[in-house]
Amino acid sequence: MFRFTLMGVLLAATVGGAQAFGPGEAAGNPVASDPAAAGKGEELFGRNCQQCHNSRGKGGKAPQLVKGAWGPGGANSDAYMFDVISNGRAGTQMGGFGLSLKQEEIWQVIAFLRQEALRVKAAEKNAVDEDEIPYY
Repeated sequence: MFRFTLMGVLLAATVGGAQAFGPGEAAGNPVASDPAAAGKGEELFGRNCQQCHNSRGKGGKAPQLVKGAWGPGGANSDAYMFDVISNGRAGTQMGGFGLSLKQEEIWQVIAFLRQEALRVKAAEKNAVDEDEIPYY
C-alpha cells in the first residue's frame, strides 16, 4: 500500500481524481489549524451534504459521518475523506463534489466533520459518566 502526501491528494483531485485512497492512507488537512475553517465547513455541509447525511453528519438516508471509521481515531483518514467527497463512491448514491466545491472547501467540510466528531464523542462520554454516578 502506498502512502500519499497532501500534494498527491491535491494532484489526484486536480487531475480528475482517478486515484482512490484507502481508509488508512494519511494526508493532513491544510486548513485544520485555521479556527474559521470548521465554521465555513459547517455552512458548506449544510448546503451540500445535510440532505443525505442529516444535520451535523449524524446520518439519515446516507451514513453518519461522526462515529466509527469516520470519527476520532477511526480508520478513515483525511485523505480518504477528501477522495470520497471529491470523487464520490461507486455503487452508492454518493456523487462527487470535486467539480462543484473548491479543494479548500472540501477540506473545510472535513475540518467541520472532525470537530463535530470530537463534540459527539465528548457528549457521549459525559452521558456515560453521568450514568455511572452512584446514587447511594
